[in-house]
Amino acid sequence: MKEKLLLAAAALLGFATACNNEEDQPKVVSMYGVPYNNYKIKGKVTDKAGRPIKGIEVRSNAYLPTPEATTAADGTYDLSGKGVGNTARVTFTDTDGPANGGDFAAKTVDIEFTEAERTAKGDGDWDQGAFAKSGVDIALEEKE
Repeated sequence: MKEKLLLAAAALLGFATACNNEEDQPKVVSMYGVPYNNYKIKGKVTDKAGRPIKGIEVRSNAYLPTPEATTAADGTYDLSGKGVGNTARVTFTDTDGPANGGDFAAKTVDIEFTEAERTAKGDGDWDQGAFAKSGVDIALEEKE
């Protein structure tokens, strides 16, 4: 009985706070989610000899929409997404095997963004701003 009385009191207090319409009282705002950063990463994928690799899948660990890109004939890629914190984990995967000049092993790298790479401030709420990093060049090794 004591537990039910405490639950009822807590519910009434929560309801009373949420329904407060007086202008001199601060508003209570309920939000769900996680603060995020927008980011843009550009670079080039090559083999150990420096030759560009076409058709490498580039993915990040960011949340929806799942950022994904594929390297062009010159090995370049351009990846955009939203992530939590100032680090994006990016995986480079050879999805077509020998068709692109070799059978390359996947590689995962953590790309750290600095304040100098900030391109926009956020709105102060969930959007924490935007970052851009170019020249993120990756050399893949052939599978053994």
